[in-house]
Amino acid sequence: MEIINYEILKKYPLCDRCFGRLYAKLLHATNIERGRALKLYKALELEAKIKKAKEEGIDYKEELELLKVLVRSGFNKIRLKEVLDENIEKENCPWCRNIFDKQKIDRLLNKTIELLKDYDFDTFLIGTHIPNEIKELEKEIETEFMESIKQEFGREFGKLLAVKLNKMPNKEYPDIVVHINPYTEEIYLQVNPLFIKGRYRKLVRGIPQTRWPCRKCRGKGCEVCNYTGKKYPISVEEIVAKPFLEATKGTDAKFHGAGREDIDVRMLGDGRPFVLEIKEPKIRKIDLNKIAEEVNKDGRVEILNLEFGKREDKVLIKNTPHKKTYRALVECSEKINEEELKLLEKELENRTIYQKTPKRVLHRRADLVRIRKVYKVKVNKVDDNHFEMIIYCDGGLYIKELISGDDGRTNPSVSSILNKQCICKELDVLKVHDDENNEKININNIEGGNNGRNE
Repeated sequence: MEIINYEILKKYPLCDRCFGRLYAKLLHATNIERGRALKLYKALELEAKIKKAKEEGIDYKEELELLKVLVRSGFNKIRLKEVLDENIEKENCPWCRNIFDKQKIDRLLNKTIELLKDYDFDTFLIGTHIPNEIKELEKEIETEFMESIKQEFGREFGKLLAVKLNKMPNKEYPDIVVHINPYTEEIYLQVNPLFIKGRYRKLVRGIPQTRWPCRKCRGKGCEVCNYTGKKYPISVEEIVAKPFLEATKGTDAKFHGAGREDIDVRMLGDGRPFVLEIKEPKIRKIDLNKIAEEVNKDGRVEILNLEFGKREDKVLIKNTPHKKTYRALVECSEKINEEELKLLEKELENRTIYQKTPKRVLHRRADLVRIRKVYKVKVNKVDDNHFEMIIYCDGGLYIKELISGDDGRTNPSVSSILNKQCICKELDVLKVHDDENNEKININNIEGGNNGRNE
């Protein structure tokens, strides 16, 4: 079986680099070295055949034509002066079209460096774009050992840029992707987000986790929202993101939380895990502790345990289920006694809860039955009509409806067990449990009481 196809050179006068690229997965060498060696070998073979044919007086037209093909594709015709005396000119390679020319490469390097000068980054990646006609050519001449020209250009240009900038290429997590079309010399930057992960505590009621667009104008601004575009004036996202955007000079920020609490619910304890995604940052080296101090001065939100993250963290944080411990202040329509509260603790321990989507969120959530579990409940009587519950349960359980019953849509509920109408007057998240498998849960050690009620 013939592995090397020299016939392709009759239709396409490929330069040494491009001919060598057809067999890039064979022999550890550069494409130029490989292509030059293959042409040299063929030229030796053809010259030997031509000389022998001359001696024997037989036809060597086919060998001579292929020798001319080699010259048109860049082989040095001076080396063939004994057998080829025609004036044959080298033709332009239709595959690379001189995109590896030193002057062009230098021009692209200078343009890229100029675009990058305003950005703080450590790693980069070259994204090479090639015209459709080059893609079609590659399909036509493809071999099982071929490397795409975009792969070679990206690799070789990346090496040169790394030396110029003293930066490292990174295929998995580049800070910046330099997109280049070496044929048209178009260049643009893809500045990848900066991810910061940590935990937040929401110390006051009345603010949502993320920016809540006005339902009337959908964020455009109208009389209803006082032309702010927002239903609520501030959010945890905005309080946290503002100093990070200022420090990084990013264009925007996106807040990803491990679930979310209602607007009137506080997030206490050691906080809820979150990832802050900063879009197109110009500065990446920032002092996380200093920014945390600035956020915490606000008094409404605290952030802690900050560290730099990766893109996978935002997916992980949203897709990982977390059990939670809540503190709820319950108001009962009738007087309650200690015996009933002890019964409530017993009835809810390790109890499976069937919960239809609450009526209050039906406008934005699918109407289905969620099955969740309550693992442990601790109850403390406050007065004849109020008691405090510490509830350790699955994430995704609606606590307000666990208490009220939501007109029978949650079963069982505190109201159904006590046979009295109960409502949640105050609710706080005391803990978001990261790893229950390695964490021994004891809700007696999770404080409610004043820790839950003082604002």
